[in-house]
Amino acid sequence: MKKAIFRTLGLAILLAGCWYGYRYYKQMPARQDLIPTAKVQRGDVVIRAFSRGELRAVRTVTLTAPNLFGTVQVTDLAPMGSLAKEKDLIVEYDDSERQSSLEEERLSVQSDDEQIKKAKADLAITQSQDAVTLLKTRYNVRRAELDVQRNPTIAEIDGKKNILTLEQQKRALLELESDIKSRQEQADSQLAVLREHRNRSLIDVQRELQRVALCKTLAPITGLVATKQNRAGHFNFGQQMPDIREGDTLQPGMPVADILDLSEVEVWAKVGELDRANLKEGQEATLQLDAIPDKRFSGRIKAMSGTATSDVFSGDPSKKFDVIFSVDMRQLLAGVGMKPSGIARIMATAEANARKGLNAGVNPFAPPPAEVAADDSGGRGRRGSDAGAAAGAGTQARGPSGSDAQGGGGRRSSDAGAAAGADTQGRQDGAEAQGRGGRAGSGTMSGEDRDKMTGLRQKLQAASPEERDKLQKEMTDLMAKAGVTAGQGRGGDAQAGASFGGAGMDPIAAMLRRAANVGGYTEADRKNARVPLPPEQDSQVQVLLRPGLLADVEIQVEKLPDVIHVPAQAVFQKNGQFLVYVRNKNGKFEPRPVQLVKQSESMMVISSGVQAGEIVAMADPTADKKNGEKKSTGSGNAMGGMAGGK
Repeated sequence: MKKAIFRTLGLAILLAGCWYGYRYYKQMPARQDLIPTAKVQRGDVVIRAFSRGELRAVRTVTLTAPNLFGTVQVTDLAPMGSLAKEKDLIVEYDDSERQSSLEEERLSVQSDDEQIKKAKADLAITQSQDAVTLLKTRYNVRRAELDVQRNPTIAEIDGKKNILTLEQQKRALLELESDIKSRQEQADSQLAVLREHRNRSLIDVQRELQRVALCKTLAPITGLVATKQNRAGHFNFGQQMPDIREGDTLQPGMPVADILDLSEVEVWAKVGELDRANLKEGQEATLQLDAIPDKRFSGRIKAMSGTATSDVFSGDPSKKFDVIFSVDMRQLLAGVGMKPSGIARIMATAEANARKGLNAGVNPFAPPPAEVAADDSGGRGRRGSDAGAAAGAGTQARGPSGSDAQGGGGRRSSDAGAAAGADTQGRQDGAEAQGRGGRAGSGTMSGEDRDKMTGLRQKLQAASPEERDKLQKEMTDLMAKAGVTAGQGRGGDAQAGASFGGAGMDPIAAMLRRAANVGGYTEADRKNARVPLPPEQDSQVQVLLRPGLLADVEIQVEKLPDVIHVPAQAVFQKNGQFLVYVRNKNGKFEPRPVQLVKQSESMMVISSGVQAGEIVAMADPTADKKNGEKKSTGSGNAMGGMAGGK
């Protein structure tokens, strides 16, 4: 009885195992159906490339901290995101140290002036005394000559005394003349030393004036203010660096803020290698901003990079190519609700900013010109030689550089070149300025007049103050005779130089006029400059078009009529072949080689291997789902190692 029960129980267990095995076998196709599939289709295919980028300004000007040869501390700063107009105040630095140094240099100039006056007075007194002594000695010589003429009528011994007296007086006259000449040369040399010292002090005054002018940084164009981060301190990796604020101490040359031109924008995006092979400059694109999701705008491919890069911090390790898209600004401005008058005003601003010679229209991916590359090899040498002509102590940068880059002893020599009007002898400077203006327009002067002008300029270098007035008048008459006028640049400064050190203009005031135009701005521009309004008072249109907004880009690459196509995820590369997995009637997938005609990141056009209506797998069905490995030996990732385009 027990045997029958055990046999029946074993048979039941066997039948249950068979039944579960049958159910497991019937469910295998259902498990394979979990693999995503797609249907092979035939029809017209429009190959499109999709990307996502951000809005950027076409023209950007970076303002840097100047080299003030002291503490560079921010005292006033335009608000982040404010809209600055041209010549608005962006950054103001503490100029207390520079003002103190300027007062010291001015006192040094005044001290030199007093020393020169004293030296001239002493020289005048000495010259008067020497003139009296010389006249007395000459009278003694003349009297001795008259006594010698009496020798025939007097005793022989008295005649010899008269001859000896005459020789003695002549030797005394020669010695006195030599002493007077030596004292005159010594006095002239001492006076020349004082004048050179004053000249150096005036150069220092001009340099300090230029540094004071650099304490105010104005906006070169109309645009959005983007404050940079303060990288002057020591920060650990991953630590957020604060933005530059009022009261911060900066390092010379550090970027402080960017001026972003809102009148013309573009979209920077990244595309994969397959899409990059199908793109070319000038192709049309459709843009859609996230801030304006209900409207689409037209654009074109403006530039493309030749090499791919990857951003390790973005989470996407694949390398992609940078592509720049231009935007139809009139359509964009009209799409955000701007009136035609406002559109015309912004387009006029764009044209004005483009004429300033900034980085508008420059392909950032193009190689540098040959002359620029050749200049880099000897750039340092030529920059040093051009430093004196580039505004002396430095100019306000319109770009990443430029603020008092002179240093050490070379700074003094470069400033000497920039301060051509800082000579003690103002009349000489004025005459030289007129001479330079005459050379600028010397095309109407004859060869004889030009030679005469050259001779007068050479005489002017060693002439006395009284002779300089005469020589300057001769040069002016010669220029007027030839119909040549002094130029607007140097010739305009000739009037200031003519009274420089004379009874006309204060030399410090003349230096102020010359040093006020640092960076292309006048003293009135800096005095009237005001910080722009905060961003809360901007219009809504400007808010919508701020750089940094995200945009979707769609590019129509090509249209192919009546072709077979599948999604890009359905094509795999194994053992050097392109494969698709087609599902059979029994529900299993079989690999089938195919020939590709066109490929993109999202679509594959196939010439042979599959038929319209067949079902293909979107994932590799040969992959072992238990251990994540593939049963086949080839690389089964979709589009693995595929070429860029066909």
